[in-house]
Amino acid sequence: MKFMSSLALAMCLCTGIYMTGCETSHSESDKPGLFGGNTHQETTTTKNPVTGDVSTTHKEQKTP
Repeated sequence: MKFMSSLALAMCLCTGIYMTGCETSHSESDKPGLFGGNTHQETTTTKNPVTGDVSTTHKEQKTP
């Protein structure tokens, strides 16, 4: 019986980690260029609350 209780507790804890999920924030901006054109920037930041890891992705696209 003790083994079954331990197994049930472990399953509950594991599903709790998957239900927490990651926190994601996203921002976009458009700026006019100095000699015409446009610059589009996107930044996405993802934080894993379980491990504390933070990853940031930055994209910049320039059009003539």
